[in-house]
Amino acid sequence: MAELSQSERFLRCMCFEPVDRIPLMEMGYWPETLDRWHLEGLPKWATDVRHVEACLGLDISFNLNWLEINDRLQPPFERTIVEETETHEIIRDEMGVLLRQQKHHRSIPQYLRFPVQNEADYAELQFRLDGRDPSRYAADFEEDLAWRRQRGEIVGLNFRAFFGFPRALMGLENWCLAFYEQPELVRRMIWDRVQLAKDLLPRVLATGAVDLVQVWEDMAYKSAPLVSPRLVRALMQPAYEELVTLLRDGGVPLIMVDCDGRVNDLVPIYLDAGIDGTHPCEMAAGADPVELRRLYPGCRLMGGLDKRLIAAGPDGVDAELRRVQPLVREGGYIPFLDHFVPPDVPYETYTYYVERRRELLANPSLRI
Repeated sequence: MAELSQSERFLRCMCFEPVDRIPLMEMGYWPETLDRWHLEGLPKWATDVRHVEACLGLDISFNLNWLEINDRLQPPFERTIVEETETHEIIRDEMGVLLRQQKHHRSIPQYLRFPVQNEADYAELQFRLDGRDPSRYAADFEEDLAWRRQRGEIVGLNFRAFFGFPRALMGLENWCLAFYEQPELVRRMIWDRVQLAKDLLPRVLATGAVDLVQVWEDMAYKSAPLVSPRLVRALMQPAYEELVTLLRDGGVPLIMVDCDGRVNDLVPIYLDAGIDGTHPCEMAAGADPVELRRLYPGCRLMGGLDKRLIAAGPDGVDAELRRVQPLVREGGYIPFLDHFVPPDVPYETYTYYVERRRELLANPSLRI
């Protein structure tokens, strides 16, 4: 078979069609991982994901190459420092979230207040949620898209959807409680999100160039979804169906949900709504892609290599690659670590993993 472009290879693989080889990519790398690897042999010039991909001969990650279309607040809030000490800053960020951030250590910030507590707060943001605002598209959108297509890159769009985006406005706990305490606000925010998609996306869909739409949700934790599947079916599945209709009518061949955690009970809802599949299949939460495929034949999957076993060394690498071999052979699946590569993965182990995975993906019948 002739060599395919990255876009062609990605879509053919995910659609269970023959490929010259299976894509070789990751979701990304934590900054601390590159810090460690620089001490263990990664060239100093490799300071971001694109450099690592070039250094190790990987494909461009779909996950860090989204079209520049702003589906968040527009205009954003002005990022301001509200308070500053020697050790921390209190910041109001572009989403209007008040947070405390350590100045000298990388860490998850402490969230102090979110911009939406109730209907009145949400009403004040309406002017920032107009999907018809032309400034949501980058000024060089057409030129950028033409270059991506010429290079044969995967053309992807990340859409923050009906759980993920409202959560950013209300905070996780408040948003989950709102399903019970403020159901009308929940319905309004979900369907406003559908309307934003209908207003925002026709311009890009009219190009016919979009390979992949990622529906970003992150709506599950280690043991279960963050909101009950019953409520997801009642309140969110109709919105997913509307979004899928919009995207399919726009020629999008692949629609995937990005949801960390134990997504197992949500997958049938996504599939019933017309979505193709999910990633990154976090093994620590029991979202095993082998089991998900057994339960839901035809479900497209990505990820699912247990980062803990990869970090353990060559034996763990080989065991993980053996485990997913049936999926690799079957198709509709791209193996990579079940989220960003963490800093407990040694560089020597990672390069071993890259080469062993390269062997497998070029020849799925190879015994690992």
